[in-house]
Order: sequence, then C-alpha cells, then structure tokens
Amino acid sequence: ISNITIQPDSVLKMKDLALINGSYNLIAKMYSNDGKYKQAKDYYTKSIRINNNISSASNTYRLIGELYKRQKDYKTSNSYLKKALNYSLNVSKDENSIINEANSIVENFIALKQPESASIFIRHIKPYKDSNKPYGFMFYKLRAKLSMLNKNYERVEKDFATTIALLKNKWKGFKHPEIANAYQELSNFYFLTNDFSNALMQNQLAIDQVHGKNVINSSINNSEYLKLLKDRINIETKAKNYNNAITTSTLALSVLDSLKPSFKNNTDKMLLVDNAFPIFENSLNALSELNRNSKNNDYTKKAFNLIEKSKSALLLEALLSAKATNYANIPETVIEQEQLFKTEITTLEKRLERSKNEALEEELFKQKNDYIKFINNLETNYKSYYNLKYNTKVVNIEGIKQFLGEDDRLLSYFFGESALYVINITKGESGFSKIDVDENFNNLIKKVYNLLGNPKSDLQLLNSKSYALYSKILAPYLKNNNKKNLIILPDGLLNYIPFGSLATNKSNNYLVEDYAISYANSATLLLQLQDKKDNNNQVLAFAPTFKNTNLLALPNNTKEANQVLNHFKGQAFKNNTADLEHFNAYSSNYSILHLATHAIYNDVTPENSYLAFAKNDTKDNALYVRDLYNLKLNADLVTLSACESGIGNLNRGEGLMSLARGFYFSGANSIASTLWKINDASTTKLMNNFYLNLSKNETKNTALQNAKLSFINANRENALSHPYYWSAFVISGNTSALNTTNYWLWLGLPILIVLLLLLYFKRKN
Repeated sequence: ISNITIQPDSVLKMKDLALINGSYNLIAKMYSNDGKYKQAKDYYTKSIRINNNISSASNTYRLIGELYKRQKDYKTSNSYLKKALNYSLNVSKDENSIINEANSIVENFIALKQPESASIFIRHIKPYKDSNKPYGFMFYKLRAKLSMLNKNYERVEKDFATTIALLKNKWKGFKHPEIANAYQELSNFYFLTNDFSNALMQNQLAIDQVHGKNVINSSINNSEYLKLLKDRINIETKAKNYNNAITTSTLALSVLDSLKPSFKNNTDKMLLVDNAFPIFENSLNALSELNRNSKNNDYTKKAFNLIEKSKSALLLEALLSAKATNYANIPETVIEQEQLFKTEITTLEKRLERSKNEALEEELFKQKNDYIKFINNLETNYKSYYNLKYNTKVVNIEGIKQFLGEDDRLLSYFFGESALYVINITKGESGFSKIDVDENFNNLIKKVYNLLGNPKSDLQLLNSKSYALYSKILAPYLKNNNKKNLIILPDGLLNYIPFGSLATNKSNNYLVEDYAISYANSATLLLQLQDKKDNNNQVLAFAPTFKNTNLLALPNNTKEANQVLNHFKGQAFKNNTADLEHFNAYSSNYSILHLATHAIYNDVTPENSYLAFAKNDTKDNALYVRDLYNLKLNADLVTLSACESGIGNLNRGEGLMSLARGFYFSGANSIASTLWKINDASTTKLMNNFYLNLSKNETKNTALQNAKLSFINANRENALSHPYYWSAFVISGNTSALNTTNYWLWLGLPILIVLLLLLYFKRKN
C-alpha cells in the first residue's frame, strides 16, 4: 500500500473516473443515510466535479435530490430529481431509476401539498405497480399518501396493506427500514384520524423493523429508530398517555446521545438536534400536564433536565472538547497537528469565498477528510479524551441551586411551537410552568425588537408593547420578589430581547431599574464558565479606522478605547494599527478584550459573520466566527462594542449562533455584546461608566446595570432616554467581579486615611 501512487484527477482514464465516481456516490449515500448531510454534499460535489459524463451526473443528481428531500428542502430536491428523471425517461429508459425518481418527486409534491403536480408524476410509476420490480410497491404507497392529502380515506388502509405485503416479499422475511417506513406511514394515517390505538400499534411494528431482535445495530437503523421514537412521543402526548410519553422520551434521548459522537460536522450536528426538537417539546408538554394538578417536584426536575439537554448540544461539546484536549494527556505535537488542520481548513474556506477555484476545492475536500480521520484516531487512541468530550451529563436543579446566591433568581425558557415553558429557580425553591403562545406572541416579540432598534420609534407604543411582553413572560415569576440578580437562559426569539428594556408598568419604568440582569445559553454552560482565569488583569483595546473601505467611520471609538485605559492598565491599538495581525499576536495575553469596531453578519451562514479590523492590503482584516474556533484566549471578559454583535442565526435548541457565542469557543468566560446597531456616542458614555464600575470591583452584571442607570438618570428629560440608546448591551456568562488593581486603590485609600488619622492623634496625645 505504501508504494501506491495517487494519481491527480486530471490524468485518470474514463473507466477509472467511473469507478471513483461510483465510490464517491456510495460514500455520500452512506453519509446521507446517517443524516450527515454536509459530508454527503462534499462527496456529491466532488463526484460531479471530476466526471461530467451525463450518465454518471444523472445518477448523482438523483442522489443529491434524495439528500435535499431528507433535509425537507423539497423544491431544491425536485430541481435535481427532474433532471435525473428526464435522462431516465429519454435516454437510459431504466425502469428502476424511473420508479425511484418519480416516487421522490411525487413525495416532495405531497409534502408541498400540491396534489395536482403529484398526480402528474405518479403516472410514471403506474405501469410497474403489479410487476416484480423491486420498487413496484411505491405506486400503492404513493396512492395511499395522495388519498390522505385529498381526504379520500376509503382505500388508504388497503393500499398500505398491499405496500407492506410487497415489501415483505421484496426483503424475503428480513427486517428493513423500508418496511418500517411503510408501517409508520400507516401509523400517520391513524394519527390523522385520531385512532391513537392503531397509530401506536403500527408505530411499534415499525420500531420492530429497525430495533430489537434480529436487527443489525447500525447507525442507519438507530437514526430511523430515533425518528420513530419521536413519532411515538407525539402520538402518546396527543392520546394523553403522558407517563408513557416521558418513558419514551428518556429512551429517545439516550439514542440521541449515542448518535452524536458519530457526527463530526457542526452543521450536521445542528440538524440532528433540530430534528430531535419535537422530542423535547412533546415531552415538556407531557410533563406540564402531569405537573398541572400535582405537587410532585420531580416533574420540574425532569423538565429542567430536558431543557438543558435541548440547549447544550454544540457549544457545550466544543468547550468540553477544548478541556478534554488539556486534561486527557494528549501529546503537544498531536494538539499542534489538530490546530494546523483547523487553521488550514479555515484559510481555504476564506480563500474560496473570495474566488472559486477547482484546485482549492480539491485541497479543502482533502483537508476536511484528513481532519475527520485524525479526530477519529484521536478519539480511538485517547479514551479519556473521548469520554470527556462526549460527556452528555447536564447539571440538575440541585446543582444549579448550590451555584445560585441568596440574591439570585434564574429563569430558563424553552420556546416551542405552541407554548413557552419556564423553569423558575432560586436557592430555596423551583417551579415549572407553561405559557400558551401563538403567532401573535411571536409577532409581539418581533415588534418589540424592531421598536427597540429604532431610535425614532414611538416611546409610548414601545413601552406599551414591552409591558405586554413583560406581563406574559416575567411578571408571574417576579411577584413579591426580593432578589437583586436575574439570570436569564433565553430560547428562540427571546434571544433577541434585552430583558432590562422591558417596561414593568405602563409608564417608563424599566426592569433594569430593579435587577442586575445577565444571560447564558444554558445552566450547564454557565457552570462550565466559572473556572478562574490565571491572567494579568489588564485590558487590550482595539479601535480601528475604516478609511478607503465601505464601512462607516466610528468617530468615538478611539475616545472609547482611551477611556477604558483610564480604569485599567493595558494597551490599545488605534486607527491603522488596530489590525487583525496585532489582535492575533496579543489577544491571548490579556484578561479583558475590548473591541470598538463593526460587526458584519451573515444570517444564512453564521460562520461567515465577522468583526472588522483596520485595512491591511497584505492581510485579512476580518475576524470570522470560524477563526474563533482556532484561537486560544485567556479572557475574563470580551466586550464587543460593535453593531449587532449579539445577533446571529437563530437555530432551535441551540440559541443564537453569533460572534458573541464564538468567543466562548476560544476561551472567554463572559461576553458583553450588543443586540442592534448601537449609537457610537452613547456607547462611549456607557462603556466609560461600565469600566469605571468594574474597576471598583463590582460584578459584571451590576457594573452594566449601574452604567445603564447612570445613563437613564442623566437623560430622562431628553430623546436619549429611549431604550435604543442604552439597552442594547447585554452581559452573558460568568458575571463575577474582575480582579482589578484599581479596586485596591479604592479600598485602600480610606484605610490609609484612617491609619494616618490614628497616627496623628497618637502623636498629638
């Protein structure tokens, strides 16, 4: 094997390309079946790139169409499938291909609720319905599903019975996911007609095809098993079998935990969690119903555990991965090799964004696959690394109660399709409740956000809307409250709202006037961020200029950086020196990073969001989210004094993916960031007071609260009282006070005065 020479694609012969093309498609198909869609796309793209033969391309188009179908992107799926079907009908005339491609197109049209279009394409399958073709069963299954869509229920059961019989004959007594799928389709029919008993029966028959006796324990079967358990929980919840739903959800989450380590790509992991979202929501609904007429606190504990599981998947795993590298006794050379892989992949991705290049695409493809092999070997050879990285435990309520202080209240939210679930915890008590929501509620949140982000919006209207939101999501939990600190674990659209800006009455009294507020992605993550940093207690500030760029000038950012240095020792890079090169060289040496710059967002691909640095013709001037994965910081606090630095792509179950979150990957303990385009002048005033308060050893949440209160009190009678100017900044993560040199000056000065007075009176006496 060591003597084999790898030939470049450009010199391979046609027969070799056909074999390689088939191999790539097979690998991609396996990834697709496992739900690892990003990796599958990489191989399909590679397959098309090396072989433009129309026959091979048609096969790949069909497979790509199936992949998009699995991702529920039905329109894109059909655009590929129609190309493949056209070739099969007019050129190859391969019957199995015609049946498969037409079947997928019809299923897509059914999913899009377009029965007329589905009926047009089902005619391509009808000639084979009673033949011995392996896919002849598809006609009956499609006709049953089309009948369900048209609410013509009379022949649905009969068509599904024929489908299952043909499939059992096809697989000759062996169990198979295809048979499971047919049983589940029939289960869906019974669910639609509220026949829950039969729905559960058919669902169990489906499960028996992919899990249990005489079934191979493969990732494909386990992925199907998870989907079927998700469907079962839905049926049990609808049938009000709440205890059964909880039991099934426990089983489903254990399957989810077992699947996650095999997903190496963040995009695919996110999709796995996203597909599991209904498991969490239906389970929480079941717990809520059981909790309604019960004083059993176990339901609250189980609900908290579920919400933590739903939120912690990716960001927590990344932090654990970094810790695992440190604590698993992995040689330094291996750690350096991993860093090299990550840096090279990031560099290639950025180069490809600037200009498409086939050679670069080939190199990126190779680097990604080599990196996956490297990680697989690392996890195999270092068991302690694997065990630490994929630790699926989340903190329980008792654990978070021990962490909370007497003045703390924690509110954890889960944002479902039809309800908002809330866990309310103090050191002494905890509670679980459900708030019914609808599209009007979603619109209220969006309206509040839009009014907050516009300095010219009507203040009376804003306060009215924000009071309505406060009354629904906060007021019930703050009655007779004597706490000072409010820790918010938001979810869904609530990530966009700075809770301190919400009006607590119909005048202009705001929540920030009563509470020091902080945020975290999850309670488990919050505890992970409590490690004390061993650092120099100094600040590194950046205030770049944006001449000769399409970015607007920030006239006050230099002043802001100078003011920060009035309160902390350190250094600032300003104007043209505030470039990315200096940031990369110095950022790991400082306790506090202050970035007074622009943030540019890509909501479609959050990894392409970036912070802008001073322009340098020979170097990149943008710090991308994906660059943060390669940084190693040692910061107690990162302040992103920039436009929209907290807003990224909203994904279910994982909260907001953004630059602010990205800094956690690189080792920051806490982040101060903004939620909309912030006013440059008001930012400077807020930041000056924030750092002044931090220098007095105030906790970060209190320092930010007091900075906002100073701003509000100074501007109550003018336009700057609008929450746009002061509420965008939020603090998340570890809120403990910084270790500051200035604090000892503030504390020591009175002591010194007292000592001098004592000495004076002693001498006088």
